[in-house]
Amino acid sequence: MTLLYLRHGQTDWNARGLFQGRTDIPLNETGRAQALERASELLEHQPPIEIIYASPMMRAKETAEIVQGVLGVPIYFDERLIERDFDSLEGTPIVAGLGEEGLARHGAEPFTALHERVKSFLDDIAARHPEQCVLAVAHGNVGRMVQYCHHGGGTVRIENGALGRYEY
Repeated sequence: MTLLYLRHGQTDWNARGLFQGRTDIPLNETGRAQALERASELLEHQPPIEIIYASPMMRAKETAEIVQGVLGVPIYFDERLIERDFDSLEGTPIVAGLGEEGLARHGAEPFTALHERVKSFLDDIAARHPEQCVLAVAHGNVGRMVQYCHHGGGTVRIENGALGRYEY
């Protein structure tokens, strides 16, 4: 399976550098333009994308629907792709270096829980679509977990509208 991973387009909270987590924020105009630009690029992708899976959260759903409007392939929404829960940090400025202990003190979803649900999603789609090209549209922390699962550790920040490719 070829997995293409697309982080949703920009929101106003992304532009302001705020934790979003499970707060359901829509795309802003920049985010919609990012999604449309990426959709145009994906139209030429080889192998062609055959199916889209997306987080049901507003910002990822809208990004996925913009892409689907260009590609014309089926789209399915999967709860396992929702963003990490940052609890009391949501709506506050992102602070670098909090680490897992700092996040836990604020009630964030544990790393292990995020890992478990993203790994479950990856295992399922690899089994369902072994010879297909699949696009997953979701969030920054979900994308970092895809990196972590694929590479066995180590992740880098994924910008809004950025695309990654993974072979399974």
